[in-house]
Amino acid sequence: MDESSTEGTRWSQGNLAIAAAILLGFAAVFTAWSAYRESLTSDLVLKNYSEQQAATALANDAFIRSGQERQQELTLFVDAAVEANNAASRGDGNTDVFTYLTKGIMSKELFAAFAWWQQEPQETTPATPFVSQNPAFAKLPSQVLQVKGKAKEKQAEISRVAAEKADASSDRFDLANVFFAVVLFVAGLTTIVQRQSIQIGFLALSTVGLLAGFVVLATTSGAFAVG
Repeated sequence: MDESSTEGTRWSQGNLAIAAAILLGFAAVFTAWSAYRESLTSDLVLKNYSEQQAATALANDAFIRSGQERQQELTLFVDAAVEANNAASRGDGNTDVFTYLTKGIMSKELFAAFAWWQQEPQETTPATPFVSQNPAFAKLPSQVLQVKGKAKEKQAEISRVAAEKADASSDRFDLANVFFAVVLFVAGLTTIVQRQSIQIGFLALSTVGLLAGFVVLATTSGAFAVG
């Protein structure tokens, strides 16, 4: 082999080594960045799932307390309705028990709901005052707690969706790192093999792997967000 051929071979091997070093450098940088984003996203998954659990617990607590309030409201309503009927039947004008139930025990919201029920025409009077057409219904403690519980349920659902979205992004960061790991391995082999055709093949495979990993990384939500 003459001197010019030897120099050409060395020059080609030098270029291949430089190409391998560049691929290794890019793969290392992308791996580090993808791992960093995956770590932040995993923290976001845990945060959102924790918020979902907390909101669900608050929703369940509100619903339980709402049920307890509604039971008390129903009991007072029945007692007051029965006593009103008894007082009317007796005709003695004694309304002490009725007054005690409505003014002494009932909350002002329940009393307003009961008063509406009493004033409704008999033919259109619902079975109880706990109906949506009752203007005082929405202000009842049981109904207020129901609304709070539903709001917490909605908040829990929002947190769940956010957690699942973050989890999907975390999986894609892991997938990108798989491609970059292959690049690091294959491009590293390029520096130790001697046959030029094998080196070129390894570099081509590394390039494809690097591009595939970058595409996965670039199309993942929050991949290049700062912080």
